[in-house]
Amino acid sequence: MAKALPMKEKLHACDYRFILTCLVLFGAAAWYSTQNFYRAFPEASIDFRVDRDDARSLAERFLAGQHYNLTGYRQASRFDFDDRTKTFIEREAGLEEANGLMGSRLQMWRWDYRWFQPQRKEEFRAAVTVTGEIAGFAHELPEDAARSDATTAEARILAENFLRARMHRDPAGLEFVEVSETAR
Repeated sequence: MAKALPMKEKLHACDYRFILTCLVLFGAAAWYSTQNFYRAFPEASIDFRVDRDDARSLAERFLAGQHYNLTGYRQASRFDFDDRTKTFIEREAGLEEANGLMGSRLQMWRWDYRWFQPQRKEEFRAAVTVTGEIAGFAHELPEDAARSDATTAEARILAENFLRARMHRDPAGLEFVEVSETAR
């Protein structure tokens, strides 16, 4: 017994209009997406001058310059950005100006590194921008670790000297916001 073949239907005018409408909408969406992609996703235009391994070497060199020995420490890394600052800049300056700022003057994206030993409070952290600049540094100590006392004025002098000598930044170009003191 022979099987009946399905009947082929012809497309009608409304079918062609639907297909044409879909193609026009697809073309418009593709054009709009290509024109506005970098405005909507500034991360896609990050200029990586250093990769993760190069940034780790820079961070390790910086910490060695501070006379810290990382032997025996485990290392973890991640690529990160300051989301709160990014959102604030986008809302205040608008997307186009914010993208221009984030691509040039502001270094929003960075490689974050952490050196630690399990079960120990002491650890080191360093952040390196995609252009290879040190963006941050922390040396966390246990609360009961011995350290010298410093007055607020002495602490500020130490911080300013650190910025000049180690970070190569002039504190005069920074705005001092606040000071707080907690003795433990």
